[in-house]
Amino acid sequence: MSNFEELVAFAEELIYGKSGNYLSDLQRTILFTTLKGSRKTYEQIAKECGYSPKYVKQDIAPKLWQLFSQILEQKITKSNVKAILEHQMRHQPPMVESPDPVTLSPVSSAAPKIYEKGNILLVDDQPENLKLLSDLLEEQGYEVQQAINGVVALQAIAIACPDVILLDINMPELDGYTVCQKLKANPPTQDIPVIFISAFDQAWDKVKAFSVGGSDYITKPFKTVEVLARVENQLKVRRLQLQLQEKNRQLQQALHKLEKITGTTP
Repeated sequence: MSNFEELVAFAEELIYGKSGNYLSDLQRTILFTTLKGSRKTYEQIAKECGYSPKYVKQDIAPKLWQLFSQILEQKITKSNVKAILEHQMRHQPPMVESPDPVTLSPVSSAAPKIYEKGNILLVDDQPENLKLLSDLLEEQGYEVQQAINGVVALQAIAIACPDVILLDINMPELDGYTVCQKLKANPPTQDIPVIFISAFDQAWDKVKAFSVGGSDYITKPFKTVEVLARVENQLKVRRLQLQLQEKNRQLQQALHKLEKITGTTP
């Protein structure tokens, strides 16, 4: 593990000790890039990760430094975070042992985080459509990321899995069908609900969308009420899936402990 990875892991331990939570994957990327001394701007990080520059620069990054300022009880900025974390790591042991090792893998093995309203990824090659949907969902309290094509969408999802994806079908390079197929073929992303949004209104288009793994289908021009209703429905389904997965994980842990105690397989 490099010194930068050790600093990130130490930072996660500090945050976990205070709040019981980890950094999001996007926050971790910003922190790791900063600790490496990279000259990348927030706009460049946003572009590489498939997020809106405004979202990274005005929301995620300021909240990250504010969080560290609260945890360390001093003003933390992009320019001083490395020196302060190094000082803390030399003079302060970890506050609590992390239950799971922190990794910098492309897709986190942890269960996707559920925000208060939901984290939505919009994928469309038309900027006006992205703006329209983004404004609509953000007004309702959803956290929204944007991707201008299928390639950027897959890169963004590899960094942080959204709760729901609104996916256009007719895009260059990778169309929506292909993007969905790739997501469903990858275990860490196969359960993310995909809602197709398309001007195609033929029965065959909808059949194909569902056959490649789509969860729902909205025809353009869409209605505001319909979009919000279908997004909320898929979020409810996703939350139930995650709750079931967590219950199964807890059950497996209990069975494993029982096996160790009794020396037999239940």
